[in-house]
Amino acid sequence: MMEAFWNVLLVMLVRFGIPVLLTVSVVYFLRKLDERWQKDSEALILEASSLVPPIQCWLLRDCPKTRMEQCPAYKEGGKPCWQFFRDQQGQLREDCIDCDVFRDAPALTQA
Repeated sequence: MMEAFWNVLLVMLVRFGIPVLLTVSVVYFLRKLDERWQKDSEALILEASSLVPPIQCWLLRDCPKTRMEQCPAYKEGGKPCWQFFRDQQGQLREDCIDCDVFRDAPALTQA
């Protein structure tokens, strides 16, 4: 009787334990792989953003010195100019959408 119990327990372990163990192993491997891909993707985005200098619209538009000194984009220097000129709802102004500086800016997308 006891031998039958151990045989059934062994069969159950083989039937269910091994597939569960394999599934857990695959999930662990895929999570580690995903973490590595995420880090690689972040590194590529960071590298790409450092290669593309921010567009300085005041140079392209040939703004006078007095206007540049009053411009928040000029004062900040690191962000694209259209990030400073949004309305209350966060929408870009119409003159920013039509601007060559905005339209010609490289698009950095995250995966």
